[in-house]
Amino acid sequence: MSERGCRPGRADRRGMPLLADNYTASRPPAWQGQLGGCGIASCISLKGERIPGDRVARMLTIMKERENGLGAGYACYGLFPDRKDQYCLQFFFDDEEGKHGAEEFLSERLDVTHDEKVFTSESSTVPNPHPIVWRYFANVPGKREWRGDKGLSEDDYMVELVQHINEKVEKAFCVSSGKDMAVFKGNGYSHEIAEFYDVERYSGTMWLSHSRFPTNSPAWWAGAHPMSLLDWGVCHNGEITSYGVNRKLVEMNGYRCTVLTDTEVVAYMWDLLVRRNGLPIEVAAFAMAPRTFEEIALMPPKERRLAEWVRITYREAFLNGPFSIIVGRSRPETMLIALADRKKLRPLIAGLSPDDSTLYIASEECSMRIVEPDARTWAPEAGNPLVAIVGKGVIRRGTEDPFLGVRS
Repeated sequence: MSERGCRPGRADRRGMPLLADNYTASRPPAWQGQLGGCGIASCISLKGERIPGDRVARMLTIMKERENGLGAGYACYGLFPDRKDQYCLQFFFDDEEGKHGAEEFLSERLDVTHDEKVFTSESSTVPNPHPIVWRYFANVPGKREWRGDKGLSEDDYMVELVQHINEKVEKAFCVSSGKDMAVFKGNGYSHEIAEFYDVERYSGTMWLSHSRFPTNSPAWWAGAHPMSLLDWGVCHNGEITSYGVNRKLVEMNGYRCTVLTDTEVVAYMWDLLVRRNGLPIEVAAFAMAPRTFEEIALMPPKERRLAEWVRITYREAFLNGPFSIIVGRSRPETMLIALADRKKLRPLIAGLSPDDSTLYIASEECSMRIVEPDARTWAPEAGNPLVAIVGKGVIRRGTEDPFLGVRS
């Protein structure tokens, strides 16, 4: 036993020594704080051109101090142009038994047109065990019902199907279920996950990425970010302290929380507020990161009425705590959204390429400088969404009035 109870030669995967229990007031040797934690990075081609996967991997992996090897992931949009009208369900399976069970379930409820193994490297440094990673392209049948509900929309039917699988089908987990997109994630460092899936082989019009430093949730493959439902993808740096209230809101609206992490709830909330309730992006963002009532009282009358209505009607959607998030969707248009909490307790920076063709979002400026040294950068304001759409450019810089362009 070495001085102060540290056993020499024993360390965790970060190289930190495994300690005895006698470190209380004294700092353990080699200990470093991880202020901010987690890294997020994204890029979108505003002209609809294809971006190779190694570009976003470089953006993410340079922020190595923001991860501890307990999860990372990438989401690519515009990935399947030849099958863009079909749902792509990408799965983790523990073994062949789990794969068989999921396939039996899918065959009775979807028209599966094609399936294939997702490439994974056999020489990966990602710790074992690795799941079987498989994808299915499918259409929703014309006649559809679930739990006695008839005439569900295709999207609602798919939500019910995916959430049932993740809750009830053993040894199987659907990690993404959107059209023209897929999620590649796992339990490892960002460079390991990039190598595990060989993200260089993929290209798309938009990428999201996340390197994880989990605080109060377990590190497991399905729990890594991005979190996804339908075409929504969410990467999150921070901690949602209102998780209990937010979870009750989505569960009361039929969503089932199977990952048990705050980011999962955020993904479901975007689907609830925007797709199901039809709120404009700006209004949904205000519901999640609203201004105080004192600030609302100073708004012009029309904006004040709308702000008060949103705060009262969607009070359970208020995300309390520090966060910065990037959100992607592929329908009706490929769109990137970035949003920080109303005090901006987590970093978020944006940048445009010199020719205005590519937008970058990241936790740190170094993330975009590594791929675009001359990017013009700015900081979106606290609680103010940045919105960019392929073919339309940057719609909001995150510095405008909260309801600019919204009909009240």
